[in-house]
Amino acid sequence: MNKLIVSVLVFNFIFSGCQSNVTDILHQGTDSTSNGETVAPKTDTIFGMPYGTDPLQNIEVYLPANRTAKTKTIVYLHGGAWYAGDKEEAIQTAIYFQKKGYAYIAMNYRLTKDPSNINPAQTQDIEKLLNLVSGKQSEWNISADKICLFGASAGGNLSLLYAYKYKEDTRVKAVISASGPTDLTDSTILSGVLQPYIQAFIGLPYSKENEKAYLEASPSNYLAKNCVPTLFFHGTSDETVPYLQVVSAYNILKNDGVNVELKLFERSGHDLTSVNDEMLLDMEKFLKTAY
Repeated sequence: MNKLIVSVLVFNFIFSGCQSNVTDILHQGTDSTSNGETVAPKTDTIFGMPYGTDPLQNIEVYLPANRTAKTKTIVYLHGGAWYAGDKEEAIQTAIYFQKKGYAYIAMNYRLTKDPSNINPAQTQDIEKLLNLVSGKQSEWNISADKICLFGASAGGNLSLLYAYKYKEDTRVKAVISASGPTDLTDSTILSGVLQPYIQAFIGLPYSKENEKAYLEASPSNYLAKNCVPTLFFHGTSDETVPYLQVVSAYNILKNDGVNVELKLFERSGHDLTSVNDEMLLDMEKFLKTAY
């Protein structure tokens, strides 16, 4: 795989308005009781926690101050063409939302550098992580049933895929995608820089005979009236993932009556770092009302 291309596809969500020092927010939370509701008054941050046996199955957990069993949770999946990337790109975003009162979990997942890690390994990792959160909700004093999946690029694809394909998992109440591909059968995307990475993710070359495997990894294949509230971010100058993919998904969901929002950024490409501040505001508004 071309390392230069992968580095372009791994874009960072480092929000310019929240350049805090991580060490400033590390505290041990202690529980207290207020009006019959358990409150954890201090922030807690957990680094490198495993959720499986593979070395890549690990997370960082950012728990907010004054959290309760009703505290909403954001689970972040990094970009990197399913082949590379790391949860560390989410640190500043995590701190921002931790300060806003959300539990924020940045996860690593199995990558296609190991050719055995083809779809559905990554969505299996999401389920495994959510099961861990369910088991930890009392200890962490958060809600395991108010989860928003949020992903960038390949992470956006995985977030949408899990939210739409596995609708029976009602712990997921919303999903946000930044530059995530929704249709892996799109001839435009299959003729571009992502083609070898998509093939590695699916484990098969694209053909009519193999189209079903590509559809099974395409969020657009699972659009329906009962999809969770969705927020799409995309640049109209994205040459890696055509923005018309999300326009199509948005229109279908909108026509089906789904709570869906689409924010297009003129002159922005696949990397949306330059519009991070605007995205933050849109995410906050969406998260307050979506679930």
